[in-house]
Amino acid sequence: MTRAIFLIFTLLSPTFSMSQTMTFSHQLNQLFFGFDITDQSSSLFDSLLSVPQLHHSDNGVRQQNLNITIEMRSDKAWSSRHKFSFTESPLPNLKIETGTIEVVLGETDSTKKILDLNWQLQFSDKAAAAKCFKKLKQIFSNVATKKKYEHDKDVGDVAQFSTRSKADTGIRDITLLLDKSLSTNKYEITLVLVNDFIREE
Repeated sequence: MTRAIFLIFTLLSPTFSMSQTMTFSHQLNQLFFGFDITDQSSSLFDSLLSVPQLHHSDNGVRQQNLNITIEMRSDKAWSSRHKFSFTESPLPNLKIETGTIEVVLGETDSTKKILDLNWQLQFSDKAAAAKCFKKLKQIFSNVATKKKYEHDKDVGDVAQFSTRSKADTGIRDITLLLDKSLSTNKYEITLVLVNDFIREE
């Protein structure tokens, strides 16, 4: 009898583990290849550099302005923009064409800090983009406590998701956008780390 109970628990435990990890934060971090994007230190940037599916490039330009000085608390601070491109999907069963993660990195002689983080997918085919957008909506709908769908004539299809679950301690509000870019002529899915629900705090 004891052995039978043990076997049942063993078979069910992966299911329990999966349900425990499928939080809003977990699914969001999966888009960034599993890394915690609330970590704004240089360790997140270094982690992205270590992912073989991500191809890194930067424009080699350092910028200095008042905003960077304030953010980095140094008058000798600068920022640089880095692009991580990928063709392999960060999520299983999510078919993509190409994707990019853009990082704006603030630096001083002794410190590094992520100042901005952007995530986007690009598609040549409208149907493929719509299918991927639908899949992403399903993923976050399953873990969100609030959601809102709409179409805006200026920005395209909009899907907003939020969580107020106690299990989620990271970023709790996101927006997904689907529209055709006039500059690239491609269909783009863009992730924004804010939405209307944040005003309801």
